[in-house]
Amino acid sequence: MSLLALLLVAAASASAWGQTKQGSPYKTMTMDNGLQVVVIENSTVPLVTIDIAVRNGSFTEPDEFAGLSHLYEHMFFKANAAIPSQEQFMKRVRELGIVFNGYTSQEVVTYFFTMPSRNLESGMKFMSDAIKNPLFKPEELVKEREVVLGEFDRNEAQPSFVLNYALDSALWMPLVSRKQPLGQRPVIKTATVEKMKMIKDIYYVPNNSALIISGDVKAEQIFDLARKYYSDWKRGNAPFPAHNPPAFGALQSRLVMRDAHVPDIDLRMHFRGPSIGRQNDDAYAGALLSTLLNLQTSRFYHNLVDSGVVTSAGGGYNPSMNVGPISLYMRTSKEKARHALDIAKAELKAMAKPGYFTAEDFSTARHIASDESIFEQDNPMNFAISTTARWWSMASLDYHLAWADHISKVTPEQLAAFVKKYIVDHPMVVGVGGERAALDQTNITEEVLKW
Repeated sequence: MSLLALLLVAAASASAWGQTKQGSPYKTMTMDNGLQVVVIENSTVPLVTIDIAVRNGSFTEPDEFAGLSHLYEHMFFKANAAIPSQEQFMKRVRELGIVFNGYTSQEVVTYFFTMPSRNLESGMKFMSDAIKNPLFKPEELVKEREVVLGEFDRNEAQPSFVLNYALDSALWMPLVSRKQPLGQRPVIKTATVEKMKMIKDIYYVPNNSALIISGDVKAEQIFDLARKYYSDWKRGNAPFPAHNPPAFGALQSRLVMRDAHVPDIDLRMHFRGPSIGRQNDDAYAGALLSTLLNLQTSRFYHNLVDSGVVTSAGGGYNPSMNVGPISLYMRTSKEKARHALDIAKAELKAMAKPGYFTAEDFSTARHIASDESIFEQDNPMNFAISTTARWWSMASLDYHLAWADHISKVTPEQLAAFVKKYIVDHPMVVGVGGERAALDQTNITEEVLKW
């Protein structure tokens, strides 16, 4: 069976987790140098995913580094002290049967190799060499800058890119670079080897990283290999709180209207929500609200979609350790756009009082949150590189495991208090996207910013 076929089997298969006595899918060890090793045992198919997660990303980027965490991610898969060229790097990838990739988000950068489990030890060494000793060859950096700029081009080609970028600026300025992993063209174009080394020295230290292994492995086997290949990775200065991002200033309400090549009118309403680690109870309420806003049986959906005011509606809170945004999304016609915003605001005002959502709504949303916490473990590779890496960086694994349970305990009073605290009568950024001729006929003015 090919590696790709095995990956597809893994994605579709139920999991057989090696769990702790408390039902956790994780077995963990913290090494003397501070590296946290996380193991997710799953013997469904003979595959293993080796993932390195680093607390880095756009939240660490002042303007002069905007987008360089992402560029560093690209440079990871290049020459290092043990594999002195990208050609040899790719040769080794083929030899070990590796599928590899990485991603950069606001609050974590992660890299993964998925391969047949028989190649586990070789893969552990291969990852160790890449994370510890990158060479940042100038000629490779020049080439990779153009690759990242090409990625920027592809994003710019998306119909709502201009609107999204403008909304980010309105919501987060003057610290917008802290919320945009894609970065800024001039910074990417002029990136230097020295800046890559600065990122490595500050953030790419074991006490700011996690080694996450999932698949056909045993925890003790992984712990032994981690000691063998990662013990010489030298502990560095703790990046945080020294490099914590500055606090966002007060939000000013803004109306953002931009051309977008969409067949109707794209409406957005954005607010600033709570931060994980500082406002946890609010974050739980925001997560439950996210599910409730997307229930097609709720009053919110009925009064907006079933009524014919909009063709689609949804939204929610995006958990973050550095101010998670709360967003509403709607699609409608140019004739109904202004009315849709008025209805949405009226519904939000009503949510600020207990009783807006029914007991059945709450029961359904709680079941969904609980089910999602189970279903996300179904694909061991994705569970490692996405869910586990993100929550490890943003909070902790224990926090993640308790997330669904805390959401299930949110009361109607707490939910209403959340809406009142973060949404109703608070500043917001309203976005309107559409063809220019349609935008001119929406009759939307800054009056929509008033509660």
